[in-house]
Amino acid sequence: MISSRATCISRRKLSLLLLILLLPFAVVAAPYRVSVVSDDPRYSSLCLDVLSVLSGDVTSESAITAYEEKADRKELLEREAEISRLRQSESFDSLEELLSTDDEVLEAEDETLTLEIVDSSFSDVELEFLYKGDKEATDYLMLRSDIDLLIAADATEDGMMTDVTVYANGDEIHRSLYISSEDDEEFESLLYALLPMLKGPESVVVHIDVPSVVSVAVDGVPVSFVRSTLVVEEGEHTLTFSSPVYQTLEMTIDAENGLVISPELTEYEPSRLFVSTIPYDSDIYFQGLLSDSHFIEEADVPFQVTAVHPGFSPSLVQSRLPLDEINLTLRPEWMGNENIVEGSKDRFYTNLLSTIISFGCYVASQSLSGIYPDADMAPVITLFAGVSFVQLVELFDSMFDYYQAASLGI
Repeated sequence: MISSRATCISRRKLSLLLLILLLPFAVVAAPYRVSVVSDDPRYSSLCLDVLSVLSGDVTSESAITAYEEKADRKELLEREAEISRLRQSESFDSLEELLSTDDEVLEAEDETLTLEIVDSSFSDVELEFLYKGDKEATDYLMLRSDIDLLIAADATEDGMMTDVTVYANGDEIHRSLYISSEDDEEFESLLYALLPMLKGPESVVVHIDVPSVVSVAVDGVPVSFVRSTLVVEEGEHTLTFSSPVYQTLEMTIDAENGLVISPELTEYEPSRLFVSTIPYDSDIYFQGLLSDSHFIEEADVPFQVTAVHPGFSPSLVQSRLPLDEINLTLRPEWMGNENIVEGSKDRFYTNLLSTIISFGCYVASQSLSGIYPDADMAPVITLFAGVSFVQLVELFDSMFDYYQAASLGI
């Protein structure tokens, strides 16, 4: 018979084996946490645009080294805090076990860092230190907030001009005086200032001049670029341009800093579009012009189609994709006003209740006349009969009115 202790040891060994086997997969991609703080929301948005271009794997050796050093400091602080807690609680057995533990039993190798933009919150006093580039305060706040790269942009507007100083981890990396309404040059300058902090020396900046409906893939991998800007590794790459508007195009480039790519894209032949509408005799407007047919012979994309019919709300559709057929259903204008139906419904139910009461009173008076033949109930019976007849006519009228409101909106 196997003892419970032997079973426990076996499970522990199995768990340790699984941990060792799965550890390399669990740490393949670690987040490299980046945060932006600025007293100018517009400049903060510009910084986020730059980081979007630099998204993906962090390949800068200095960034990787700083990340490892921060992880070691954080682990050391957590260990010291645990030692202090065990001493205060007088848990000496646990303290002795912790002190005898080897900190480097399992060590991750070839860890990949992936940029992750995070929000951070600091007090006004802390922000003052960040905007001054105070190194000690920045290091403390980064460790407290678990941030690997902290960008602080001190942007001061003076009329049309903005005086800005950008600090990264307490070091000044960029200073400029620019016109806020023309920030393309500022975007480019800030991009080159942050590039070596996140990417290796083999990374270069290229510009792609294509319409917004065109998607781009680099060496078969789809990419997203901001402000027509892309960061790739220096050297030869295959770019694939695809779009529902343009024919797919592949081209090979030799990437270098400042390269501008303007591919010659060929549009697809315009498709023939049929617009189906309810009501069927609605007027069709294509690109704002009245069409004499529901068939649009050359539906160039992007396009806009509008269906119009008297008594109905117009129906509009826009598309960037070439289509063969569009189905548009117009809603009656009265459906936008719920008071029409609600008012007719209330009148119908009120008359229904009044009719039931009046007929009930008529039947009751007839019954009393049969029970008490000596009583003169004729005037009462005649009164209730007249009221019931009038109420019945009113009921049918309100029922017809409710039907028209619910089905026709009138």
